[in-house]
Order: sequence, then C-alpha cells, then structure tokens
Amino acid sequence: MKIAVCDDEKTFIDKIYKYLWEQHDCSVECFESPLELLEKYRAGGRYDVLFLDIIMEPVNGIELARKIREYDKKAFIVFLTVALEYAPSGYEVGAFRYLLKPVTEEDLILVMEEIKEKMRASYTIQVRTPECSMIVHTDELHYIEADNKESILHYMGDSITVRKSLSELEEILPERLFFRIHRKYLINLSRVREFDERNLTLDCGTTLPLSRRRSAEFCVMLNKYIEGNLNK
Repeated sequence: MKIAVCDDEKTFIDKIYKYLWEQHDCSVECFESPLELLEKYRAGGRYDVLFLDIIMEPVNGIELARKIREYDKKAFIVFLTVALEYAPSGYEVGAFRYLLKPVTEEDLILVMEEIKEKMRASYTIQVRTPECSMIVHTDELHYIEADNKESILHYMGDSITVRKSLSELEEILPERLFFRIHRKYLINLSRVREFDERNLTLDCGTTLPLSRRRSAEFCVMLNKYIEGNLNK
C-alpha cells in the first residue's frame, strides 16, 4: 500500500512516518509542501492513502484534495486537523476520516485497519471480454495467464479471456495481493498453498512455474502478505 503524508510541520511528519513505516505492507512518502505533492500527481504519481494537514500554505489541505481529485478519485483521504470546523468542506472531496492533532499511534492503527478492511471488501476492476465489459472482484481470482496481447483470468472454477495484457493488469491490481511469478503468470498471494524453488501450487490445485530470478522477491512479498494478515 502506497501512502503519502503532507504536513508543513517536519516534527509531526517524522512522527507519522515512524508509525506508518512500522506497518510492513506500507511504503510511505512524506511532503512538507502541498505544491510538491500536487506536482507529484501531475507527473503521474499515485497513492492509496493520503494523510493531509488542513492548515498549510500556500494551499490548504481541502484545496489540495480538490486538485488531487482531478487526477485520482479512488485514494483514501485522511485529514489531520486541530479542529473539525472544516469537516463539511472535507466531505465534498470524499474525505474518509478526520484525525485530531496530536495524532496518536492508536489513532493511526485504527484508521489504517478501517482502510484495509474497506479495500479488501470493495476492490474490483473492470475488464473487457470479446463479448462485453465485466466487473471482477479481485479476491476471487486465483491467477492470471498471459495469452499474447490478452490475458486469461482464472477464478472460482472458471476462466475468462480479457482484452488487457498481463503487464496492464499488473498495473491496476493491488500489489499487496498480486505478484508476477513468471513472464506468463500473475498470482493471487492469498491462494498459495505450497511452493519450492521451481514451482508453486494454489488452493485450486493448479501448479505453476516459479521463475528463478523472481523466487527471492516472491518469498519477500508472500511473507509481507502473511504478516499483514496476522496483524489484522
């Protein structure tokens, strides 16, 4: 999960960073200037969660969120504030939560667990098959197989061919849950049941090849996924 923290108080940023960094499935980037974060979005950067201070210069957190929503409608926005007077404006930009300063570690843990639960419950993608467009719940997928410029989605005893390459799907699927084990296969980490240096077997009984050059990173990502679930 990619997180951005924007606050013009460096000591506060350092404190928030420390709390979030300790969550193993998170990568955190900090910004002391709202304009710097906005420029990152304009350059194509994206985040799953944004922690935004409300009182900042030259752009306050509400105005920053409005501009970010022009690029990103999905990110969870958590406002950091000393008062709730801005709450009505915040909900116009789809604020997920408000945290009152001084923010505690318990506050952050709670809001992150709420966000993770929301993501687990609602993460879907829209794909195009030769016949129609479909909405797919990503947690139902077992693995995805490359088929030239298309891909085959294998899930719940069935499969469909979609008009996206494996690389395109890799870009839109949650990286905490999906990993490319081979040039032809992208797998759901929650479906792994056993593996060795060359192969892995999913809970549907399918055995797939594990690329030697990707095996070490696969072990790291699988451990991160398991640790993240143990800490729920």
